[in-house]
Amino acid sequence: MAFNILEVSIDIHRPITDVIAFVGNNNNDPMWQTAVLQSEQLSTGEPTVGTLYHVKEKFLGRVIEQNWEVTERNADGSFWKASSITGPFPMKTSMRFEANGDNSTTIHRTLSIDVGRFFKVASPVVGHIAKREIQTAFANLKELLETEAVTLAE
Repeated sequence: MAFNILEVSIDIHRPITDVIAFVGNNNNDPMWQTAVLQSEQLSTGEPTVGTLYHVKEKFLGRVIEQNWEVTERNADGSFWKASSITGPFPMKTSMRFEANGDNSTTIHRTLSIDVGRFFKVASPVVGHIAKREIQTAFANLKELLETEAVTLAE
């Protein structure tokens, strides 16, 4: 498999607990990730290693559905990894949240994607488009959280 590995970071002027609470709630995914049409937690309880999610999203003009499994997660949600376990192509992702003082958080995201033969375009093109989608999602997240356009659920 030839994975494209993408890395994107952003600073958000909100406390780390607020950012983790918002990002950690999969019901918020369609609000800030424009490619995500639906995100459903299939497992019950708080997210932990083994938690399963079903995600329906639009990618390169196609609607794809994938199940994801959390493969690693800190107790406070400040770092997690997940892998797709179903869907058209293998993907792995991670997110790391770092506090920068009391009112700022840096998020680092990595995404590894192997589109294989699913798309009839060059793999670097797919990687470029995927990276742009993550950057757009992060810009949306920054705007939502910094303008306090959303109320954080307890």
